Amino acid sequence: MPAELGADVLDDWTARFVAQFAAPRAQRITLERGGRTEHVVIDVSAGAWAVVFHDGTRWMVRQGGPVRLWDEVTERVTRWQADGCPAADGMRLYVGTGGQRLGWG
Repeated sequence: MPAELGADVLDDWTARFVAQFAAPRAQRITLERGGRTEHVVIDVSAGAWAVVFHDGTRWMVRQGGPVRLWDEVTERVTRWQADGCPAADGMRLYVGTGGQRLGWG
């Protein structure tokens, strides 16, 4: 299915930082397969994965497991972009009994 954001968004350090809060236990690896580069985001403990790849002129994504990892990353990074891509030094990490939350602005 077409992806709203491509894996190239993670080339930016701050975007990667924001994305990590969307999928805190996930790891990212890059594979060369079938003549294309596939960007794999996997959360072994949740049993979830996403594969993002460039198909001609658009980015595509395949996802599996109980959590839609790339959807989570897309939602968080898109919100950060809509807020003007604030720098990491202006962000605040909130920790409480309900878990962690990254905020800015």
